[in-house]
Amino acid sequence: MARPQKVQRVEELSELFSGARSVILNDFTGLNVEKMSELRKLCRESGVKYLVIKNTLAKRGVKDTPAAELESFFEGPTAVAYGDGEENVSAKVLAKFAEENEAPKFKAGLVEGRVIDAAEIMALSKLPSRSELLSLMLAGIKSPANGLVSVLQGTVRNLVYVLDAIKGKKAEEGVSSGDAPASE
Repeated sequence: MARPQKVQRVEELSELFSGARSVILNDFTGLNVEKMSELRKLCRESGVKYLVIKNTLAKRGVKDTPAAELESFFEGPTAVAYGDGEENVSAKVLAKFAEENEAPKFKAGLVEGRVIDAAEIMALSKLPSRSELLSLMLAGIKSPANGLVSVLQGTVRNLVYVLDAIKGKKAEEGVSSGDAPASE
């Protein structure tokens, strides 16, 4: 690469590491071209960007960014998966692909300014997404209210049944007392 291109690439990487909500570094050793294309396609479909980068450029790109602590992980074949959406999407996509293909292997990651190791990335990949957590929370909040409504509806329904039974009984008594001869 010519010098101006390298400078521009370092600036792009610096912006990436400064702006991404999550960055996952991984070793893609063992993936052939076909599998790599499949992984990139899965990433694109999920809104995750997947880049293979030169370690020297990446080390320059992380300097003076929240991801500066990742500099030591840029050794050997390194790819970066990142997204601007939910923090665990890139981890989920890579973990699912790795289960089926035994690659890529996690090196480290950065989530909301905090460096995490491979074990924490796996834990992150198993967490439900933010929207799933919100729906679970909403269901938890809504559940007692639904239960209360059901109980109140049951009580009102039972009251209606009792009143209807009383009405029926009164009607029977009125019909049967109307049939009897008057004692006058």
